[in-house]
Amino acid sequence: MGKTVAIAGTLDTKGEEVHLLRSLILKRGHGVIIADTGILGNPYLQADITRDEIAVAGGSNIGTLGKKGDEAFAQQIMAAGLKKIIHPLVESGRIQGFLAIGGGQGSTIVAPALKSLPLGFPKLLISTKVTQAGLRPYIGTKDVMIMPPVSDLAGINRLTRRILTNAAGAMSGMVEIEVPEGRNRPLVVMSMNGTVTDCGLAVKGMLEAKGYAVLVFHTIGTGGEALEEYVKSEKVIGVIELAVNEITNESMGGLASAGPDRLTAAGIRGIPQVIVPGSADFINFLGPETVPTRYRRRNIYSHNPQATLIRTNLRDNISLGRLIADKLNLSKGPVAVLWPRKGLSTLDRRGKPFWNPEADMALLKTLRRQLSDRIPLMESDQYVNDPDFAQAVFQAFENIQKSK
Repeated sequence: MGKTVAIAGTLDTKGEEVHLLRSLILKRGHGVIIADTGILGNPYLQADITRDEIAVAGGSNIGTLGKKGDEAFAQQIMAAGLKKIIHPLVESGRIQGFLAIGGGQGSTIVAPALKSLPLGFPKLLISTKVTQAGLRPYIGTKDVMIMPPVSDLAGINRLTRRILTNAAGAMSGMVEIEVPEGRNRPLVVMSMNGTVTDCGLAVKGMLEAKGYAVLVFHTIGTGGEALEEYVKSEKVIGVIELAVNEITNESMGGLASAGPDRLTAAGIRGIPQVIVPGSADFINFLGPETVPTRYRRRNIYSHNPQATLIRTNLRDNISLGRLIADKLNLSKGPVAVLWPRKGLSTLDRRGKPFWNPEADMALLKTLRRQLSDRIPLMESDQYVNDPDFAQAVFQAFENIQKSK
């Protein structure tokens, strides 16, 4: 049985491309609903959801937007309206996929709708903008498929015809394919990154051997945001945090922040948590040129041309300890904190570039002082990636599950 795909685009500037996408998806036996996010020019084809309907849903009307002549305001209205219209279509089951196309303005308009759709719902953006501006403004923490068209979207030619055909095929395939049945095992959410991977993979293996399913999020900013969003709404029996660098980045101006609400969702819901302050030894930046002047005399490690790490100091770690403790103290469920005495990351152990026992001790002492009496802080005489420490994390998780 055919599915229905919504296609959103500015029909004054991308109408020809939308027309081709529609015809290709119709040939696959699926229905199409077209939403026109254009503002000024005449639409290339008739829309099922008109630009004025979108503008009204956003709190204005298309005539006012045209007269006002404020592009940013118009984009904001159209973005809000499109999101408001698309959501009921998804929730009611009227559409099974969402395909958007745009340049700079068009991508900005469709981004809020794309980012708000449920994980797993088929969503694809064809955009000339994302390769220049990066993905985060357009996909947020969601599984949006991105297809850069390589050339500008200014009509159909031998290149854009191929790219658009691939996009139509990808969307058709996503709505056609059925998700296979899987075992509904108890789900544990875990955070980690490359500097604590050995610990994370070892703990994951132990949990899976015990019959748990494990969902891992990479702590690069979007990973932590996605973790928090997932834990807020999904059936999760426990959270294991092995990396806290996103919290450091939020407070220290780094480029891997997951926002101020990181390390809060599990606590609010009363989900049991095991916390390891792994990766507390660094602040994330991209290339060396992105490092603020105030950090350029610090201990700096270049992981690759787009990953520059700044060693946290004693003062940073006192501040970090307070932040972590404040968040955990508000938790409604059980929490356990584990501390590896011989290092917090692959860079923070004896003989490695970020080994700094004084800075680490400042964090540990702050946690001891600030954590609630009901939150145990257990110290282990290992390095974070030692097999015995992974075993300790797993055992702490087992114990905290029994204490619920």
